[in-house]
Amino acid sequence: MTQPKTIRWGIAGTGAIARQFASDMQHARGASLAAVCSRDPARAQGFAREQSDAVASYGSLTAMIDAGAVDAVYIATPNMVHRAQTLECIATRMPVMVEKPLTASLADALEIQAAARAAGTLVMEAMWSRYLPAIRAARMALAQGVIGDIRRLEAEIAWTHAYDPRSRFFDTAQGGGSLHDLGVYPVSLARFFLGDPDAVEGSWTAAPSGVDMAASLRLRFGTIEADIRCGFDRVGSNRLIIEGSRGLLVLDAPFIKASGYGIYPSRRIADLAAPGETAGRIRRRLARSLPLPGVTRHDFRFDGSGLQFEIEAASDAIRQGLGEEADNTLDDTVATLRIIKTVLSSPPSAHWKP
Repeated sequence: MTQPKTIRWGIAGTGAIARQFASDMQHARGASLAAVCSRDPARAQGFAREQSDAVASYGSLTAMIDAGAVDAVYIATPNMVHRAQTLECIATRMPVMVEKPLTASLADALEIQAAARAAGTLVMEAMWSRYLPAIRAARMALAQGVIGDIRRLEAEIAWTHAYDPRSRFFDTAQGGGSLHDLGVYPVSLARFFLGDPDAVEGSWTAAPSGVDMAASLRLRFGTIEADIRCGFDRVGSNRLIIEGSRGLLVLDAPFIKASGYGIYPSRRIADLAAPGETAGRIRRRLARSLPLPGVTRHDFRFDGSGLQFEIEAASDAIRQGLGEEADNTLDDTVATLRIIKTVLSSPPSAHWKP
């Protein structure tokens, strides 16, 4: 039996997310790390040495592509260079996965989409949460009516970041802001579960640098309402809750890295058994062991940090010669950015002060 081709990945960038991607590669089927590039050759060489003698290093994305050593590129560089590097990959018909957000600009994302389709080249945003086993299983369970008719979705994602106007989190030139860094996850997952919203409302709090320190969104999907909150100004519950006519489904906190989900008969019991990250780790661990009536838990634990599942999905799509990965298309990416732009197009409702 012929073994499927192993997709050789190259990484553009040597920061924290690049290291996480490289580490999770060992858990991904049908994929291997072949090369890394950085505008600082010494950093690329050091990164490559940390991984394996088989990983090559290059001083530019162009050099890595021209060497013919990779079948696909993962872009792990700062947001403001995503557009140029993605378009370079497309121009050479090199499949590419881009760390989220694809870009912080809807116009740039539309340009990338048009170029990718014209070239017939796979471009995929690294929306890794969509590929987690727990989230995919939850989606299937919802479709099978595990909690009856869906009535409401609620999600909060917030972690405290000290204000620094030079940080990528707060710098407009680097595509900063809580919606692009955090809010993309629940907006993307709301669409993953519910489809396209009929209406979008929202408000945001401005940091002194002008980016959104925090934001709240309300999306309507027919009769279903989704309330989404994100921010750098606090630690949130970091839960995603879907309420139905016969109970609730709650993804483990933090939901962007969910290792399981629970089904609960009421909101009161869900809050007791799955209180979220504001409750603290010890309380959450104790809460999960409570013998509460009508509660069922579904565990999907995994090794690594979870990026291996998007690596496998992208690699499979590349092997099949597809222009897009079916569960995470550029239409999905553009739709999320359009929702964010709708909210940020309104003036801020408040101004955060240090």
